Amino acid sequence: MPKVSVIMAVYNGQQHLPAALDSLWQQTLTDFELLVVDDGSTDDTPQILTDCSDPRLRVLANPSQQGLAASLNIGLQQAVGEYVARMDHDDICLPRRLELQVRYLDKHPDIDILGSWVRTLGAESEQVWAYPTHDADIRSELIFNPVLVHSSVMLRRSRFDQDGLQYDQRLARAQDYDLWVRAADELRFANLDEVLLLYRLHPNQVGQQFGHEQQEIAERIRLHLLQRIGLSPSQAEVEMHHAISHWHYPQGRAGLEHLEDWFSTLRTANRASGVFPAAAFDAALERRWWAACRANLSLGIEAWRRYLDFGRVLGSPRSLVDKATFGLKATLRQLGWRRA
Repeated sequence: MPKVSVIMAVYNGQQHLPAALDSLWQQTLTDFELLVVDDGSTDDTPQILTDCSDPRLRVLANPSQQGLAASLNIGLQQAVGEYVARMDHDDICLPRRLELQVRYLDKHPDIDILGSWVRTLGAESEQVWAYPTHDADIRSELIFNPVLVHSSVMLRRSRFDQDGLQYDQRLARAQDYDLWVRAADELRFANLDEVLLLYRLHPNQVGQQFGHEQQEIAERIRLHLLQRIGLSPSQAEVEMHHAISHWHYPQGRAGLEHLEDWFSTLRTANRASGVFPAAAFDAALERRWWAACRANLSLGIEAWRRYLDFGRVLGSPRSLVDKATFGLKATLRQLGWRRA
């Protein structure tokens, strides 16, 4: 039995599939099987898979297109490895990805879902997505967005089997966000603080083709979480929450006042419900409060006074002072100040 089962679902992926496969054949950890669920492809994908001679490849062909969630569930049902690694047909694994994730999970039996940092590929300027690494921080960020890159994740299969966890096939998009929310009560998360995956950005990926639909489902998941901590938000509060989940912040004095009120409401509700770890949840709010104040440099010193006043409720004093000092310097630079 292989140590790892890598699951890949593909539909008409001929353009990028060969590079994704090559990145797996070059892994330093070789004890794995690759389950590719071909979801009714009509291009050269079947031929590319047929031409592959590596015995670790198993192709599972859907007779017609079933969708991503159904295809991934087929892969989960057929996987026999101790760990299950996700991989998308348009991404690239760096050579030590499987080795380092297996090593971490072997040493940390309390962790069930392990992602990694990723570097974008295909955009004009590459970015490293350096997400939180600890379980409490990852779970607390779910109120805004998942901070696990789906195709970077490795799962402990026994825990998924034990809890009967699968992708919700009723959801056409954002299936991973939904799965992490359902898993968060019982399973534990981590991200390796190292880039192990190249995440390709291109016009044909699901997030680009079906962005509006994906956002609608993500918004329903966020609303569910707000209700779960005991809130019945107004339409204006819901819209503001969705906006700040994408790091879009209200502008001006009144906007910051509304945001501070909303963050205070979130903090109080979470402490009463106990859904998210209190300190980590406060830290997630503080990160966005800092970004909101930084987005309001036109308020000058007032923005950083507001950051410190409310930030003291949320974060450590030393970190707050450092951030406020940094922000004040940015404000002065914007105003044309120069050291004599």
